[in-house]
Amino acid sequence: MDKLAIICVDDEQTILDSLKIELETALEDKYVIETAESGEEALEVLWSLVEDDCQVAVTIADYIMPGMKGDELLIKIHQEYPKILKIMLTGQADIQAVGNAVNEANLYRYIAKPWEGTDLILTLKEALRSYQRDRQLARQNKILQELNASLEQKVKERTAKLEELNGELMRSNEDLEQFAYVISHDLQQPLQSIIGLAEILMLDYEEIMNEFAKDSLSTLIASGLRMREMIRGLLTYSKVGTPRQKLKPIDCNLVLDKVLANLQIAIAEKKGKVIREHLPQVMGNETQLIQLFQNLISNALKFCPPDVSPEIRIGVELEEDKWRFRIEDNGIGMEPKNFQRIFGIFQRLETEGKYPGTGIGLASCKKIVQRHGGNIWLESQLGVGTVFYFTLNQDT
Repeated sequence: MDKLAIICVDDEQTILDSLKIELETALEDKYVIETAESGEEALEVLWSLVEDDCQVAVTIADYIMPGMKGDELLIKIHQEYPKILKIMLTGQADIQAVGNAVNEANLYRYIAKPWEGTDLILTLKEALRSYQRDRQLARQNKILQELNASLEQKVKERTAKLEELNGELMRSNEDLEQFAYVISHDLQQPLQSIIGLAEILMLDYEEIMNEFAKDSLSTLIASGLRMREMIRGLLTYSKVGTPRQKLKPIDCNLVLDKVLANLQIAIAEKKGKVIREHLPQVMGNETQLIQLFQNLISNALKFCPPDVSPEIRIGVELEEDKWRFRIEDNGIGMEPKNFQRIFGIFQRLETEGKYPGTGIGLASCKKIVQRHGGNIWLESQLGVGTVFYFTLNQDT
């Protein structure tokens, strides 16, 4: 059934007949109206309607009836069907009976007999609107719960898929790193043999060689040395993530002390100056952090015009839950189009004759920072200088 039902209960048939006519006239055949002369009969009617899939919206019951009283009936209905709204009619019920019905039956309204004019009809219509609103909300909540359950299932499936893909990607990256490590390590010996043989040939037979042979052999040796540096750089790059090491609290002041000690000759030769702030303690790998700072400071020394003394400023700021480090120089700078490119492996912006290098340093810096859960980026102006920024996690 699509119509909602109303059950009217009174032990006086004339009142029941009058009540049914009044309701049918006011509600215009939009509801099923059933009657019962006792509480026991009312329960039978209710169960029959439920079996026929007809929803009972309201029960109107008289208080004084033989056998089961009105408040007892409404309490019984509430225990089995709490969503049905209950209205009690009587001119004889005491305060205790009304209170009992309100507390234990969740009584919607109490109307005294005889009711005046449209009191009952207005109360009933209000109750029906309330019931329909509650039913609509229940439907919407059910739909939302089904949607939420569906979304949660999809999220679980996609999360599981992402975890699977991430696992495969990590394994693939580890395999590639191991491959790069093995290849770069194994290539060094045969390359060293080629360079060594070429140097012996130059040393023993230079006097009898023509200029073309000398130039060719010199080019071979220079290319071999360049290749050796690239292989060593690749070996260093592959070591960043192989194997993964547990991070621990590291004092960046001590890291910088070691880096400046390593670079003291290069700084002196360039007549450079390093201006440093007090640095914090972070969660990291000491060896990799030394490599990170040393690569960035070495670049600041290297990529500086020959007529300019390098000035390098090192500072740090707390940014939410991370430290943001800053390494600023007064070097040659670069154009914005190269800001991302320079972090690629073997990417270089200047000719090797003017600024030697392998193009591995910044790629290693990026890999180190990412392994530490941070980001690295830069700001630069051509002919003015560059500022490198990177973030590291606080020591927790």
